[in-house]
This record gives sequence, structure tokens and C-alpha cells, in this order.
Amino acid sequence: MRWILFLCLISTSVFSQNTKQIAYQYYINGEYKQAIAIYEELTAKYLSINNYDAFYNSLLIIEDYKKAINLSKKYARKYPKDLKYQLGIIIAKDKSDDNLNIKLEYDKFFKKLDGGYSQTVNIARKFIRYSMYQQALDVYLLSEKKNNQNNFGIQKADLYAQLDELDLMLNEYLDVIEKTPKKKSMITSKIQTFLDNNGIKNDKNYDLVKKNLLRRVKLEKDRTDFSEMLIWLFMQNHQFNLALIQAKALDKRTKSDGEQVYNLAETFLDKEYFEIAIEGYDYVITKGVKNRFFIDANINRLYALTKQIKIKTQNLSILDNEYNNIITDLGKNTNTVLLFSNYAHFKAFYLHDLISAENLLIDAMDIPGINEYDLAECKLEYADILLLQGNIWQSILYYSQVEKDYKEHPLGHEAKLRIAKISYYQGDFQWAQAQLESLKASTSKLIANNAMELSLLITDNYNLDTTEISMKTFARAEMLHYQQKYDEALLQYDSILIAFNGHSLSDEIYMRKADIYLNNGDIETALYNYEKIEEDWSYDILADDALYKRAGIYDNILNLPDLAMELYEKILLEHNSSIYVAHARKRFRDLRGDNLIE
Repeated sequence: MRWILFLCLISTSVFSQNTKQIAYQYYINGEYKQAIAIYEELTAKYLSINNYDAFYNSLLIIEDYKKAINLSKKYARKYPKDLKYQLGIIIAKDKSDDNLNIKLEYDKFFKKLDGGYSQTVNIARKFIRYSMYQQALDVYLLSEKKNNQNNFGIQKADLYAQLDELDLMLNEYLDVIEKTPKKKSMITSKIQTFLDNNGIKNDKNYDLVKKNLLRRVKLEKDRTDFSEMLIWLFMQNHQFNLALIQAKALDKRTKSDGEQVYNLAETFLDKEYFEIAIEGYDYVITKGVKNRFFIDANINRLYALTKQIKIKTQNLSILDNEYNNIITDLGKNTNTVLLFSNYAHFKAFYLHDLISAENLLIDAMDIPGINEYDLAECKLEYADILLLQGNIWQSILYYSQVEKDYKEHPLGHEAKLRIAKISYYQGDFQWAQAQLESLKASTSKLIANNAMELSLLITDNYNLDTTEISMKTFARAEMLHYQQKYDEALLQYDSILIAFNGHSLSDEIYMRKADIYLNNGDIETALYNYEKIEEDWSYDILADDALYKRAGIYDNILNLPDLAMELYEKILLEHNSSIYVAHARKRFRDLRGDNLIE
């Protein structure tokens, strides 16, 4: 008999468990009425704490607040010490029509809270679950008042965001940094999300963050973290001049060694904002020869000045003298290898003084103790100069040495890319394509993009005429272009336009011609060729390149800001996926006068 009773009990228990699972599955599936029907049956027999949440939530979702209230009252009577069920009553009443005295009920409930951490978090989460953000905030505020050890700054800030109290949100976030500096990265990430605004740029959000940070910087002059965040903010918004101003001010205030200014200058250099990079390097250099960034700042400053050159016919003697003077001051040693290499490039590609360029590189490669990486970079530059001279096979030899020594490194990939270009110049398109294909997976984004670009050029134009004359002529012109034999290159380019009218290479040719005329200082003809691309190939891949280069001429050479602004805006409006959008936006705002400190 006992065995039969025992088996019955087991059977009942199993049945009950299965029923609970079915009810919960209905709840998970969003079939709330079916879940409620089962939970009502179960609850009539026994008030299980495991059933409450799903049952209660289901009732709230279908807006049966009366049943939710009654359910919570039953549990509250059975478990009077558990505030969860008392809270359930109040929440259901608040959401129902039966809420006339709801404030009094909240007041009574809040008086029962002890301000403990776990209790606070659990109660607040309950309110948040039902989108009752103000009540959740009140819970956190009460807890901090009762226990000054508690700090719910991040939680409060998140709730202020939900309540659209953005000023209060930012104040809370910055208060967190003030109290707990190690949380700076977390808060920065949250502010970044706020600025991103789901991928939609919002100037109001940016202005609000800037206002709050500027206020903190003024109030907390002994702290560095708010100034650092302000620098970060300016960088995010491509307001590089403001970022640099802040970095220099912070460096002076803290009497530092210029590290942050130097790092910013490096970033500007990478992004090809040469003018502002030079300003940063100039500041670091003023700190004197004993500063640890002095040598690198000098080297990179000269490099930026070189890259800033738009027209190779302009007077370059001043820069040449600067290189000479710095080399004299810094000497020939392992720290100045890059300086010699950069100067050699300047001599070869800007002054066309190939003998001096060769000698500089030979001197650099002979420096005692030169590390292998610097030596490899010098070899690449030396090979470039050999190619410039027309010494193709020797240049390939040096490229191949670097590729072999740095096979799985970006430096080796760069060497391989240059070998592929030589094959392309010589009309060996198939072999060039084979090399380019493997480079598309390079870890260097720049190398991968360059490989892809050349590969597409070959793919799109190879075999369009059975004799391959057009493509081979174009590749030969590219070689002459590289060697700065501009008159010969122009003749080759024009021959294609004449012999193959309307060829798919035409926009590429006009782009190359424009670049040559620009290098030679013939601004008017350069502009004509860029405009030709915009007019006749507005649909093609080079349209935004031509537009951007033309804007740069008006901006940096002719000093016609209104015309530059017009073209930058055109990029933003008509080529919003262009790689030039960020810089175009920055320059448009700079020229409009947006980037001024309030």
C-alpha cells in the first residue's frame, strides 16, 4: 500500500513538473493566455515562488492588472518579508486605473527599503523591466542617501538617458570618472555610444558633451582626465586643431615631456593632415635636444613638410637646407637612419638629384649597428631610386631581398607589391595579377587596397582589344610617369586617347595627366583634366577622386575657400560613401568657421 502511495506521489510530482514546463514554454513563446490558464490551475493548488514571475509578467503583458494585483497580494500574505510581492502590487496598481493613491503607496514602500546594495539593485531592476525609469532612479537615489558607501553613478546616468535628461546623464558619467578614475574607459565607451547615436551623427549630442567637458576642465584644473577626454572628443569630431590646442595646454600645465602632443602629431601624419602635424612636431622640438622625442619629431616634421609639397616646381631649396641642417645637427647614427632615407627620397623624387639620393642611402645602410628592419626599409627606398633611374633588374634584386627576409610581414608585402608593379609596367599582366591576388589578403590595409586597385585596373582593361596595345601603352606610360619623364608619359597617354577613342582607360588617363600637370605647376590644365573626369565619368570610380583633388587645389594652392567649400560639400552630398568624406567634412567646417573654441 505504501509503495502504491509513494508511486502516486512521484507520478503527481512528475505531472506537476511537466505542467510547469509547458506553462513556461507558452510564456517564452509569447502565448500568454495559454500560460495564464495553466498557472491559474497550478496556483490554486500551491503558491510556488518559481511560478510567480512568469505568471505575473504574463498578466501585466495582457493588461489584466486586477488579477496581477490579486496574485501579488496572495504571495505577499504568504511571504510578507519578501518586498518583491509588495512591489508587484504597487506596479500593477500604477499601471491600472486603480492608482489614485499610488504616490502614498510608493512612499510607504520606499520607507521599507534599507538601502542595501543587493536589495537596491533587485528593486531597481524590477522597475526597469517595466520601463518605470523614474521609480528605478528614485530607488538608487534613496539607497545612496541611506548608505553613502553606495555609488550607483553609472546606473543613474543610464536611467537619465532613458528619461531624456541628457545633461544629468553626462554629469553622472563625469562624476563617476571623478570618483573612480579607473572607470574612465568604460565611461568613454558609453559617451561614444551616445555620440554615435545609432550611426547617425548628432551635433547636439556632440555640443552637449563638449560643454560638459569644458566645464569640468575649468573646474578641475588639477586633474588631467577631463582634458584628455576633451582631446579625445575633438579627435572624434575631426577638430584636430582644437585637440592640439588642448594637448599643448595640458602638457604645459602638467610640465610633461610632450608625449601626448607627439602622439597626436603622429596620428595627424598618418591621416595626412600635414599642416597640423607639423605644428605638433614644432611644439615638441621646442622642448630641446634632451627631450626623448626630439630626434623623431625633427625627422617626422621634415617628412610632413615633404609630403605637403603640392607642386614639385616650387622653390624647394629651403626644405633642402633644412634637411642638411638637421643631418648636421643630429649626425649619422642608428637613430637617424630614417632621416637619411627620407632625405634620399626628397632628393630623388622632388629634386631629381639621383646621385645624391644614392649616396645618402649607401651612407645610411653603412651605419654601424643599423637594425635589420631599418636596413630593409632603406633597401626598398634604394630599389625605388634604381627603378627611377631605369635600372630595373637591380631594383628587382633589392625588392626580392626584402620580400625574402620579411615574407609574412607588411614590409615584405610592400616589396612584393612593387615587384608586381614592375611586371605590370613591362606588360606581363598575368604574372602581375598572380602576385596581386595574394597581396589582397595582406594585413596592411593600405597594401591590400593598392593591390586591389591595380588588380581591378588590369582586370577591367586587359584584353579589351585583341592586340593588348592600349593596356601595354598605358602601363608603359605609367612607368614613364613614375620615372618623372612627364613629357614622354603625356605623349603615351594621349596616343591612347587618339587611337582608342572612348576606351575604358580614358578616365584613368585624364587623372594621370591632371596629376602630371599639377606636379609641373600647370594648375589651369590640371583643373581642366580633373573637371573632364567629373563631367564625362561622373558615374565612375574616379569621380570623387577628381572632385577631391580639385577642391584641394582651390583650398591649398589658389586660396579660394568659397570654391573649395562648394566642392567639399558636393563630395558630402553626392559621394557620401567616398573615402574622402571625413576630410571633406572637416575642411568644409574649417572653412565655414565651425571649429572655434567657445
